[in-house]
Amino acid sequence: MPGRGHMLVHDDASQLAGSDRWSHRLPVSNLPGATDPWRQARRRRGGRMKLFGIASGLSDDVRRGIIPARDSTDGHDESVAAWLNATGDHHPIVAGPDVALTSAQSCRERPIVTEPALRERGHGQWHGRNLRDLSPDDVRRWVDDPDFAPPGGESGRAAFERIGDWLDHLPDGTGTLIVIARPAVIRMLLIRALGSGTDMIRHLDVPPSTRSEMSRHTGWRVSAIGVPLG
Repeated sequence: MPGRGHMLVHDDASQLAGSDRWSHRLPVSNLPGATDPWRQARRRRGGRMKLFGIASGLSDDVRRGIIPARDSTDGHDESVAAWLNATGDHHPIVAGPDVALTSAQSCRERPIVTEPALRERGHGQWHGRNLRDLSPDDVRRWVDDPDFAPPGGESGRAAFERIGDWLDHLPDGTGTLIVIARPAVIRMLLIRALGSGTDMIRHLDVPPSTRSEMSRHTGWRVSAIGVPLG
């Protein structure tokens, strides 16, 4: 499969570290209502695929340097909803389970599915904790060491592989797909598409409320990263 790499997951590590004190797999053909559109896409484009990666906005917790609570969902993002409502097509949407889409009018007019594999990194006992309450050494390892996992949580490398595995198994002929997830999930999809690994994490940033684009024919090609939605 083209675009192999190794992957990490959540922008909380970088976004949170810069805030305050630190200034499975679901086959796309199974999307509800998507059978006919996918067959049509296969006829029109053969094995080609295009993926819009829409990074959600930051939650208030992240802005305050708090790791989001377990199973929390980001609130309404006006820029994401506006972009969805402004697009004139009806491409299917795949969303991470930790982003909210109900306020986007266009979501009710498109095939949409929630994909567990596109959730943020699991932080175990650290969910809901403020970075100020953690030791500086733990925060450093959380950000820099892909094999470090918080107590009861997920290592960066494990999350990276989970997200990359989903991308690797998208079937040929999928057509155009919109993926809406938290910023680090989009970042890791891009890193996987570029064929890189966890060493790329510190060299690539995907801001919140932005659009990235990639396409696949014989291999993945990234054409845009972090374009503001507004």
